[in-house]
Amino acid sequence: MKLAALDTYEAIGVVGLGQTGLSCVRYLLQRDIEPVVFDTRAEPPGLKELNELNAELEVHTGALELGHILAMDLLVVSPGVDLRTPALQLAIDAAIPVVGDMDLFARHANKPVIGITGSNGKSTVTRLVTDLLTAAGKKVAMGGNIGVPVLDLVGQPADVFVLELSSFQLELMHDLHLRAGTILNISDDHMDRYSDLRDYSNAKHRIYNRVDVAVWNREQEMTAPSLVPMNAQLTFGLTPSSEHGPDQFGLVEHEGEFAISFAGKPLLKASELQLTGVHNLLNVQAALALVYAYGVDPYQVLDAARRFKGLPHRCELVGEYQQVQWVNDSKATNIGAAEAAIFGTRQLVKGKLILIAGGDGKGADFAHFRAALKQVDVVIVLGKDGERIANQIEHAVRVKTLEEAVATAAELATPNSMVLLSPACASLDMFKNYEQRGERFRAAVEAHYGRKSA
Repeated sequence: MKLAALDTYEAIGVVGLGQTGLSCVRYLLQRDIEPVVFDTRAEPPGLKELNELNAELEVHTGALELGHILAMDLLVVSPGVDLRTPALQLAIDAAIPVVGDMDLFARHANKPVIGITGSNGKSTVTRLVTDLLTAAGKKVAMGGNIGVPVLDLVGQPADVFVLELSSFQLELMHDLHLRAGTILNISDDHMDRYSDLRDYSNAKHRIYNRVDVAVWNREQEMTAPSLVPMNAQLTFGLTPSSEHGPDQFGLVEHEGEFAISFAGKPLLKASELQLTGVHNLLNVQAALALVYAYGVDPYQVLDAARRFKGLPHRCELVGEYQQVQWVNDSKATNIGAAEAAIFGTRQLVKGKLILIAGGDGKGADFAHFRAALKQVDVVIVLGKDGERIANQIEHAVRVKTLEEAVATAAELATPNSMVLLSPACASLDMFKNYEQRGERFRAAVEAHYGRKSA
């Protein structure tokens, strides 16, 4: 599908009044187009800002009425809106074009675009790719699912656009051409929006529809593109890299430790990185592969990879004290995120792996957490549902505060151990948000050792 010139559509509807919807309205108003705005909520949070943009716009809130929707010639739908909504399905059946902000952005993407998706790690890789390209002297505009709506990037001077893309955004992406695109991994997620894992995976695979180079995870065949030629593929994984062909990024043992390899040669030791966990070694490989696909030599950006600290509260190394690493993964507010951190770090920890977990489990079945907990040497639990986690293992240490958890972990740790705060729970039973929980963890660690840096 190729969008016609916007001024050829007599009535354009914007469905959804969140951050993306507002950016679509701004974009259209800047082009002297007054859209009709829809939101299924009675009082959408963006209503006040919408009125400040243009108080005269026609706005419909509450359940989508079929008559209003079918009166549109083009519908721009926000990623938070379920396309299975009956009124939208009938619009699609009536051949009304239904697009997202990515197709509007495609009209202005006159520089290369790199797209990143996956169930886990896409924000980390998006930020790292941005840092690597910046270090290579490129002017980068970053956005999409990572804070800045993509239409707010229109008109920004840039050599390259780096976009984080959710499955919801990809559902509606038809026209955007990518210099390089990746699916980092696929696991059960958003099953309230998809009928099954295959349906979710199909949405992710739309990233390969118009791509020059497809970058995928050879540890997960379901991330492999089906229609991209082999000479336009790059892979990353836990096995050694090959000198030629797609598998040019991998993992080897070099001088007694894991190292990322490129074209058959060691490139970067795990100990040189500030990111922790095998899963992050895959993320770094993916980022290096994407910039390589863009045309940047990986050797040129190694210092930037070494400096990259990751995103706050996501397997963030707080410091190393008395040969014990302390890692803040407070962002792990569900079982799946905590599992990724545990399995990712276990292989790199020679001493004990000590887990601090607990909080508001949001009704999760912690029986599903048992396999990950078996990888941990010591489990320290706290918070509303800490006892439910403790019930999954034979021995758990129960504490009442995060400060007590840090003191207990420090007492139990041996040289070459890691203490991992990865709660598998939300934080609202004890903290304002996961950020405050992570900051309190850092403060407690620093206070325990009586200093501010490792």
